[in-house]
Amino acid sequence: MPQWTLFENDFRTIDTVLAELLERTNALSAHLIDRSGQLITSAGRVDDFDTMSFASLVAADYTANTELATLLGETGVDAVVNEGRSRSIHSCMLADRVILCTVFDRRSTLGLVRFRARRAADMLDSVFRGLFEKVGIADQAPTEFVGTPDFAAAAASEVDALFGE
Repeated sequence: MPQWTLFENDFRTIDTVLAELLERTNALSAHLIDRSGQLITSAGRVDDFDTMSFASLVAADYTANTELATLLGETGVDAVVNEGRSRSIHSCMLADRVILCTVFDRRSTLGLVRFRARRAADMLDSVFRGLFEKVGIADQAPTEFVGTPDFAAAAASEVDALFGE
């Protein structure tokens, strides 16, 4: 699993973009997650669920949806959306390695979150591409999420634990 190092200026920019995304969408939280399932950073309300498990599940979900799109003849997905009764999730890829995941409730709409997340992703994409250049991994293939053989059972257990069931 890769270790993340953020430079101070990059972190300030990331923090500002995430704060603006939350403010403009009235979303609950925003998360940056490595494709391997490692949480990079979060902003907003994150104290009511296990963010480490959440990050792993988001990466697995994005990977699964990308594979489904491939089976259907698509070249990839623009976004993955999970609509819940009280909270929903919008996830999109940036810099081919990082998932921007926005958690929102009924105080916002999917359309607004999708629009603002795309703008935030465009800004963050250039930050991460520059960061990957600085640390010399720009040309390396991104690390994919790899589930274990008993992943389905583990994922179901994590989802139950995440939502208190």
